[in-house]
Amino acid sequence: MNIGFRIPGKAKEISFEELCSWAVRTGFQSIDLSSADAEQIRAAKAAGLEIGTIDLAGTRDLLNPDPSKQQAGVEAARAAIAATADAGCDKMFCVFFPEDPTRKRRESFDVWKETFPGVAAYAEERGVRIAMEGWPGPAPAYPALGVTPEMWRAMFAAVPTQAFGLNFDPSHLVRIGVDWKRALDEFGDRIIHVHGKDTDFDSERLYEHGNLGPTFRKSVAFGEGWWRYTIPGEGVVDWSRLIGRLEDFGFNGTVSVELEDYRYHETWELQADGLRRSREHLARWVR
Repeated sequence: MNIGFRIPGKAKEISFEELCSWAVRTGFQSIDLSSADAEQIRAAKAAGLEIGTIDLAGTRDLLNPDPSKQQAGVEAARAAIAATADAGCDKMFCVFFPEDPTRKRRESFDVWKETFPGVAAYAEERGVRIAMEGWPGPAPAYPALGVTPEMWRAMFAAVPTQAFGLNFDPSHLVRIGVDWKRALDEFGDRIIHVHGKDTDFDSERLYEHGNLGPTFRKSVAFGEGWWRYTIPGEGVVDWSRLIGRLEDFGFNGTVSVELEDYRYHETWELQADGLRRSREHLARWVR
């Protein structure tokens, strides 16, 4: 098992080569990329970093009711898979979020189960595994697929191949009230990648406005006032238990820090500090 990170936005203030050098000095072992960019892959490997995941393209179109967009989504996804495999990488990351955020999840699922099986079969053929993240999306619709155990069961029944699995991010489960420990027990054998991110709750804000969010106060970034995403160690997740359970399942992949925390957000210096603190916390158990 190793510790990596997704590239936060302010990291673009420095060159990719500088970022990789900083990552190695800080103790990171892998980095996630948005595409199979040959130059970035070479630079990362030259610095001594593994590639954690590469983002899968075309996912919004795979949920679209328009057949022409569905076909475009399939073609984009297959091209991204091919590029990933050709680059010698074998894990991809995706979120299934519809173009229309008011679209019902069941409607998106009915399209997805027609468009995605062929994509997954091609990934399996090319030796690539696709890790689906359960980001719910914004209120009030929460339109993303693959967010809850109910959805995971249906999606894995429709696409049973081991080339399709989970990017396990406990922060999203905590946020929506799903027991992450029970979910890990049930779906641990489908985990391909893990995000190191946490969630914290503010009892005072919850008293003031419940889970409706504030009327007069502006919520901080990456939250709704009564909850917020945090770096590992500053939320409610027991990372010792999570990492130990991953070991029980034989997981030997990447725990990748996804930095979404308003306290470490505004500048690259703050983001670098958040990444460093996250790695230090996770390194107490990841080995």
